[in-house]
Amino acid sequence: MTKKPQNIPVNMIAFDFDGTITTKDTFALFLRYWAGTPRWLFNLLKLLPIFMAYTLKIIDRNKVKEHVVRTFFKNANENVLTARAKEFATEIIPTLIRPEAIKTLKKKNVAPNQVYIVSASINHYLDVWAKKHGIKHVIATNLQVKDGYITGELSGPNCWGPGKMTKITAKMAQTPFELVEAYGDTRGDREMLHAAQESYFKPFRL
Repeated sequence: MTKKPQNIPVNMIAFDFDGTITTKDTFALFLRYWAGTPRWLFNLLKLLPIFMAYTLKIIDRNKVKEHVVRTFFKNANENVLTARAKEFATEIIPTLIRPEAIKTLKKKNVAPNQVYIVSASINHYLDVWAKKHGIKHVIATNLQVKDGYITGELSGPNCWGPGKMTKITAKMAQTPFELVEAYGDTRGDREMLHAAQESYFKPFRL
């Protein structure tokens, strides 16, 4: 009797993006790149009560993200956003990459390993950057789209803190995997770092 082949688990190596691979928070930079300075400043003023509520611990970080997304992206044409994100990934992100991080990504992104970018930033520009560097897998915060326009809501959880493992588990629901390594630099990576067999905190800072 022939035995059925067993599924071999994927060796997942997960990298946070902002602050780990890059020197700055790309989402914050993209907000200004997308909106332009005048509108960016106006939106920040509108969001001041939200930031204050977060400082006073009235709302959590995920609620802040929802308000920011709604303020900056609601009713945006997805094609326009995608084009702008591609420009951002091409023009701005390369100036922010930590040299040791890119070396490690290239070293790890070989069989049997599968490298995943796992980030609270939005997938629109992360997908572009990852593809350019031969990274096939991106797990990120996604914006809800309806009829070609951004609704202003998130599609799924914010990929931060517990949300990182929630999104990893959902992504790999039909695929056995082992989180063999994880790289991160903030509280938002804690759950992912704890879940990995080996974890690295702020590894690329010289």
